[in-house]
Amino acid sequence: MTTAQAPKASQRAATREDAGWLAPLVLLFLIKQLLLVAIIGPFTGHDEVDHFYYIQRLAAGDGLGVVGEVMLPEETKPYQKYVADYPNNAEVIQPPLYHALLAPISRLIPRGVETNLYALRLISVVIGLAAVWLAYLTARLVFPDSPLLRAGVPIFVAFQPQFSFEAAIVNHDILVIALFSLVVYLTLRGLHDGFSPRLELLLGFVVAAGLWTKTSFGLVLPVMVLGVWLAWRDRRREWGDWLDAWHWLVGSLVVTVLLPLLLVAPWFVRSFVLYGDPTGARRLQEIPEYGDQAQAYWAMLASKEFWRGRLEDFWGNYGWRQVPFDPGVYRLIWTLWAAAGIALLAFLIRALVRRRRHLPPMLSRFQWRALRLLALSVVLLVYGVLYVGTIQFTQSRFAFPGMIGFAVLTLVGVDRWLPGRLRPLALPLLLVLLVGLNVLVSLRFLIPFYYGPGGGGAISP
Repeated sequence: MTTAQAPKASQRAATREDAGWLAPLVLLFLIKQLLLVAIIGPFTGHDEVDHFYYIQRLAAGDGLGVVGEVMLPEETKPYQKYVADYPNNAEVIQPPLYHALLAPISRLIPRGVETNLYALRLISVVIGLAAVWLAYLTARLVFPDSPLLRAGVPIFVAFQPQFSFEAAIVNHDILVIALFSLVVYLTLRGLHDGFSPRLELLLGFVVAAGLWTKTSFGLVLPVMVLGVWLAWRDRRREWGDWLDAWHWLVGSLVVTVLLPLLLVAPWFVRSFVLYGDPTGARRLQEIPEYGDQAQAYWAMLASKEFWRGRLEDFWGNYGWRQVPFDPGVYRLIWTLWAAAGIALLAFLIRALVRRRRHLPPMLSRFQWRALRLLALSVVLLVYGVLYVGTIQFTQSRFAFPGMIGFAVLTLVGVDRWLPGRLRPLALPLLLVLLVGLNVLVSLRFLIPFYYGPGGGGAISP
């Protein structure tokens, strides 16, 4: 067996070993998501009203529309507290790929607004499953010899409560999460196996699809560029010909970066003509009680309340923050997450000490590079949360495209820091904690909110 074939053989062996739990995980995820689709009240997901009627507008052939000119229909009035700028549909400022893909599906569904809504929610379930599968593929690629990471990363993603919420409502964020995860996985695949022309072209088209879904998808570009640059460094050393290596680097960046920017240029030009900037941010700042909540970077960075709110948003605060968790639940989550963070820090310190002592490394060269890329994706998306906060009120869901990075960083320290005899206990504990959290969320918060006495979500036109 050649050196290049060995890692692939290791990945195939890992997949055979994992088949016994992958099928139950997929089944459990689907059951959980179908229950959430049914439990979550109609149009109570964040921006779900706007996204649904954006789809209906395209399905009816009424064109893209302009923010401030497209109004929501009268029947949406009972749901106005779930709309950012009622009765305006602010989401028509977004690129239309998600909505255009769902428009023909919407036309095929029998008449009835709620029937249509719940059917389109099922598409989010399918997209969410794709993101969970990409979490597994990424973990298997980077850590083929670690059962905890191969299983723990997709389990973390599948049962992270807010990811579950995104995968149960009509909203383009779930497609952004899946496409972002795909770009990160393909970049890591290129760094591991080499960037072939076919892979570079695929990356270019996936990035273009992401930009046609949401302009903030551009935050993935530095991750991809770093992966290409690291691969170029390897090629430069192997080839020994700087000119050929530079030709490859320029050609790769043209396909993976310039091509998608050219493909999405018509949308940027349209937004600039209509709103005065390529993203439409200026128009969003003009929305009453929307742009008024914008803050300066330092005001956010220095605010304990801001970061506490973002932590709450990351794990809870369902449906436009109408369904928060109890403080005790938040404290328990943060305590456990902080413990994982301490394990990550301990692992990094230990790895640094081993390096200075010239001891065998705790991770391979590729694994360290992968961690850098995943950490960069998380940092960039957290910056995205802050950037949105300078335009309007912000939420942690803008960082959800980096969910795989969050999962890996949460678990890698536990995997490498725990003694070998305790490591097998970590995976069942993780599963019990996350499944238990999902059950608690449904029974303690969601069902009482929507269906309890005087439930705030039990709204009917």
